[in-house]
Amino acid sequence: MGKTRSINSLNIDSTVLCCNFVNTQSSWTSADRYDYFQTYDDFIEWCLKVNISSREQLQGLREFAAEQCEDAEAALNRIKEIRSILHGLISAVAKNSEEELLHFLPTFNLLLRVDAVSRQRLVYRDKKFTIDQINISGDLTAPVWLAVESLATLLAESDLARIKECPKCGWVFLDETKNGKRKWCNPKYCGTSDKMKRYNDRKKNTTE
Repeated sequence: MGKTRSINSLNIDSTVLCCNFVNTQSSWTSADRYDYFQTYDDFIEWCLKVNISSREQLQGLREFAAEQCEDAEAALNRIKEIRSILHGLISAVAKNSEEELLHFLPTFNLLLRVDAVSRQRLVYRDKKFTIDQINISGDLTAPVWLAVESLATLLAESDLARIKECPKCGWVFLDETKNGKRKWCNPKYCGTSDKMKRYNDRKKNTTE
């Protein structure tokens, strides 16, 4: 019997929110991939796992989604659409493909300008300013805009050469190693599997 997949079993291999959001498919390189967002409730469980919003806010969204099933399904489809856009842009940067980058950038900018930034507010509390997100009642997509903002920050503030895509599964990550030589999303899983595949390929070629 195969391993049961769920948000609980999903590995979190990046320290960057937008990368973890994109990495909620088991693979981007295989047609036989598993989407960890099977239901809207799965999305909420992921939000809780990565601590994207307060537990109270997420529980409120969960309860609202349970009452508005059609809205929850529409929100989940929108969330997956946004995830594909973020993946396309990060992947283009990782592959240093300017053509793909320029293809995805306008769509991403619409998400950022029209949806993500419009939900921000400047808050003054305890004698200091912070940027917070406006909580719109019944906005089932609310947490995803934090992932959109995370990608804008990542691209604007990071060394683009350190934004990488795993050659085995297509997961994306920011290489934070000292020497910048990280290759796989997770050396234990994809690294071992990739090395074993290349070893078997070499062995096969020498015996033919």
